[in-house]
Amino acid sequence: MPKNENVYGYAGKILRVNLSNGEIHTEPTLKYAKEWLGASGIEIKILYDELRSWVTPYEPVNKLIFSAGVLVGTTAPGACKGSMSTLGPVTGGWASGCSDSYAGGELKYAGYDSVVIEGKARTPVYLWIHDDCVEIRDATHLWGRTTWETLDMIRKELGDVTLHTVSIGPAGENLVRGACVIQDKGRAFGRCGTGAVMGSKNLKTIVVKGTGGVRVANPELFMDIVAKVREMFKKSKSLEDMRKYGTLGGLSNKQKICGISYKNFQECVIPDDMAKAIDPRNTIDKFEVARQSFPGCPAGCSRHLHITEGPYAGLKTESAQMEAMGTLQGRLAIWEPAFMFKANAYCNQLGLDIDAAGGPIGWAMECYQRGIIDEKDTDGLTLNWGEADVVLELIRKISYREGFGNILAEGSARAADIIGRNSSYYAMHIKGQELYEQCRGSLGWCLGTTTSTRGGGHTTGAVGDSRPGVDVEKGRLIFGVDNPYTPLEYKGKAKMVMYMEAVHRVNNCLGICHMNTIHWDVEHIDLPQLAELYSAATGWETSVEDLKRMAMKQLNLEKAFNLRHTDFDRKDDLPSPRDMSEPIPTGALANWKMNKKKFHKMLDEYYDLHGWDRKTSFPTRETLVDLGLEYVANDLEKIGKLGSN
Repeated sequence: MPKNENVYGYAGKILRVNLSNGEIHTEPTLKYAKEWLGASGIEIKILYDELRSWVTPYEPVNKLIFSAGVLVGTTAPGACKGSMSTLGPVTGGWASGCSDSYAGGELKYAGYDSVVIEGKARTPVYLWIHDDCVEIRDATHLWGRTTWETLDMIRKELGDVTLHTVSIGPAGENLVRGACVIQDKGRAFGRCGTGAVMGSKNLKTIVVKGTGGVRVANPELFMDIVAKVREMFKKSKSLEDMRKYGTLGGLSNKQKICGISYKNFQECVIPDDMAKAIDPRNTIDKFEVARQSFPGCPAGCSRHLHITEGPYAGLKTESAQMEAMGTLQGRLAIWEPAFMFKANAYCNQLGLDIDAAGGPIGWAMECYQRGIIDEKDTDGLTLNWGEADVVLELIRKISYREGFGNILAEGSARAADIIGRNSSYYAMHIKGQELYEQCRGSLGWCLGTTTSTRGGGHTTGAVGDSRPGVDVEKGRLIFGVDNPYTPLEYKGKAKMVMYMEAVHRVNNCLGICHMNTIHWDVEHIDLPQLAELYSAATGWETSVEDLKRMAMKQLNLEKAFNLRHTDFDRKDDLPSPRDMSEPIPTGALANWKMNKKKFHKMLDEYYDLHGWDRKTSFPTRETLVDLGLEYVANDLEKIGKLGSN
């Protein structure tokens, strides 16, 4: 099928692959693009329309969709994100993750915006996409290999050291619920269990190579906007530290705002002497050997390390991000400075989401501390806080579903249900999704995390409302609230979260890294710049209000998708029992406790802004019809999940 000469920004085609019968065909991206923006927006449209309510995550009829954002493959700053969505095994509903991805750019250059994969291969296979040639190849020799080994073997097999892969490791092959898909060796399509769905299809890896390009509608205007946006980054107060350490440079701020887990969220800060000992900046300064950036990124936050001393001497890996320090190092109270890099690398090799490791292990360690479980449950392992070797062994056991690891592989919520013994209180999750986020002490972060349609997570609406040194006046202008950076103030947070829900979805659809936007720094890219870039790239004049509307349309379809496949309602948009009932024990916010009545009032305001039923959280017919989703309203009415006005 020749490329559509009238399509700009988009590659123009969506690739469809059925692994059960080997059928491969394409359809025009324009079937979806004007209404659904791109990437994750198109993904949820396809999944909602094509998956019946009885479909479960591991059935062959489930679909796994890999996409590149609209601006990926252009010179737009930060346009380096790939997207992957499916019906997921963690929450049982909407599952979606983004990753820095060279493969995403290659997909666009090969002429495709998305790859929709369905069916199940009889034996392990991999998908080899090179321009118009698409092959389903045997992967029995790759099955059982780590993601790192898979990349090396593919490059050797196909004779090209420049190839990029998105692969699963043993965790995905063994259907570990929190298995993820790894871009090359160091970046993950995190959370949600996309790797387990890929494993259920016997699909080991997707390899992409393209020799084409991406055309924009108005090249001169587009480059002028790119130059203007790049000038914005010169005002950034945070970019220098980001370039040196990535998000790991934020440890000191996390300590100041009570924003990091210690011993499975028993504390909201780690001990000062531990923080000093594990400060990742020291490790990076000591062991950095090279920098890495993804296409178009002004920050270049990646580092390559060669650990030359200590228990992990010899490790060569990409540096970790803040989440690894929070969910693996601090949460499990491990003092060895290089542990976060070792554990992060090990999870990447095995294709295990780091939250799907730290969450259930943190739950197990607290249960062990409290005498709920003992060595008879844990295969003889002593689960004391700070035991790094035990944690690494549990990561391995989870990935291969061995012994006690088979229970932890289900995630903390299900593991607590299996074990019982009143252990569910210590399973820190939202909608079954492991929490990395510290919900106590930052109400904008908390609200965006708890209401997230993909389960607990800060990248679909959470707003950083407690950042020292931020331009408060600019924050007021962006969010339209009087006091945006007052983390313990309930008022205005719903409005801020709704704005950030739009920003995050537009970012994901266009392929823009959140760290290049106001998610990280108010001096970075916001919706006005994204609207300008999208308009110049596609030739479709699009305003900020247009972007907001498309984002809310996507959010409502995600919500409806969950309602068809799960029993989620208002009760599932609440913080964990610990976060709702325990005060912060130490740190700058010591003794602060969430007010349940005020939280529920904030949640009411959030539902009102979205046009959702306060009692149930369900969208109303009026809201859905206004967004052009009348057929969705009809679907929800049939199953008794349409909200009342």
